[in-house]
Amino acid sequence: MMRNGSLGSVHLAPLPVFFGSRSFALIRVAAVTLLFGWLGSPLLAQSPGLLSEAGLLAALRSFKTEIDEMQKQLAASPLIQRGNRRALRYEEYSALYTGWSGRVQERYALLNNYYEQLNRVYRANPNSKLYLDARKAYVDAKAAFDALSAALAECAKPDDLRAPTIVIMDGRLNTHLTKTVSTVQTETKPSVDISQADELRYIGKFDAVELYLLVHGSTACYVMYGLHERKVDAAGQAIDEVDSRVVFSRTFNVGAVQGFAPQDHLDHVLKLDLTPVQAQVETWRFITESLARAKSYARSD
Repeated sequence: MMRNGSLGSVHLAPLPVFFGSRSFALIRVAAVTLLFGWLGSPLLAQSPGLLSEAGLLAALRSFKTEIDEMQKQLAASPLIQRGNRRALRYEEYSALYTGWSGRVQERYALLNNYYEQLNRVYRANPNSKLYLDARKAYVDAKAAFDALSAALAECAKPDDLRAPTIVIMDGRLNTHLTKTVSTVQTETKPSVDISQADELRYIGKFDAVELYLLVHGSTACYVMYGLHERKVDAAGQAIDEVDSRVVFSRTFNVGAVQGFAPQDHLDHVLKLDLTPVQAQVETWRFITESLARAKSYARSD
């Protein structure tokens, strides 16, 4: 039965109430200024003109098909697949997140337009077969959109992945590494595979050395790069040169460092056995590029 001009017993409310407060804020913040690149969508979809009942039904079914495809794309993207995020620098992750937020906002506006058109059709002929089919198509499309919106709301916001840059210059890590690399045999490959890491987190710079935490399953280790060596050049002048070796600590249970502050990580690494690694060029390049990506998530406060 029609009640105050609404869509009968379905009681469809205006679209803004479909969002939880977190989801709506997430999408509103991402009022996007990017093109979508591989997402292949224009910045803002044009609102459809006035549609016939048959046209509205076809548009709603097409909309749901598109939303279903977007759900598949999102599920396979680095926003959801945490392991894939390792291949992205912070700027790339942020752009991808903003693009997705804008794309969902665009579909939100389109679905709102379809709701208004469906309400118009109801007022004109609430008992027509095409209206009833269009109403069902709308409910299906709304359910698919709600699921997509909820999935995006669970994705990590770019700012939530950043941490302040920590710089501690107390000389302890540099002294410890200098002593280690001069007394321990240099290996040709690391004992852990960075490509298999669940997480590679930049902890901070201690003296000149960058310290990272690598996590794989329940185990973890520290990775260090940037030790400066004091050398003498051909002219007899003392110079500082960056050691090309990457230093790995022995592994330990990741639970041992849960909740550690940067200073705690420094204290912990000083107690561990360390192994310098002089890898083949391709492996060395992959390691240093991986470290650079992890470091890109550091925030300068």
